[in-house]
Amino acid sequence: MLLGKFKRPGFGKALMVFSVAFIAEAFVYPSVRDAELWYSRPEKTLTYVRDVLKESRTGLGSLEELKLADVIFFESVSHKMDPLFVLALIKTESTFYNWSRSGNGAVGLMQIRPATGEELAEELDLKWKGEETLLNPYLNVKMGVHYFSNLMERYDDDAEVTLAAYNVGPGIVTSRHKLDEGWGQEFVGRVLNNYNDFKERAEYY
Repeated sequence: MLLGKFKRPGFGKALMVFSVAFIAEAFVYPSVRDAELWYSRPEKTLTYVRDVLKESRTGLGSLEELKLADVIFFESVSHKMDPLFVLALIKTESTFYNWSRSGNGAVGLMQIRPATGEELAEELDLKWKGEETLLNPYLNVKMGVHYFSNLMERYDDDAEVTLAAYNVGPGIVTSRHKLDEGWGQEFVGRVLNNYNDFKERAEYY
């Protein structure tokens, strides 16, 4: 079953609606939102995501990795994003290690700070248990993709500014001018390089 527990009635129809929206928006954000590259091959995309997790040091069991792949795929599609881009973001933030912690307090796969996580949990109607919630890989990805999607809307789908804001915070990165001054540029470059690497490795891209 393609999405395991995340398969829902009418999900195929919803995917078709998403694909039309993606194609309509492709000229705005061609790399991250271009569904033509992967939507027609969802099973291959999901298999690819599973393979990436399997070859990585996630700190999770094999069954947990399979479920995590489903979550990454489902959340990406739900937010009109290429799953391989989400993989690139996770790799840059945590190298896929679920128990990652940064020096500034960010936790989990997508390196979410507790204060931000609490706000996201409230938005998504999730029960907040502090770091325990952020160390749940499925909830961490759900919150992280949701947060990144919100930032994309805030910054008019500008990939570089959105990535910088995700990394150092929207309070610091408020415009393209600040990004040009160096805020978050190294992080942006690493994510985009990882994204290109994943696309090159995927035979169907």
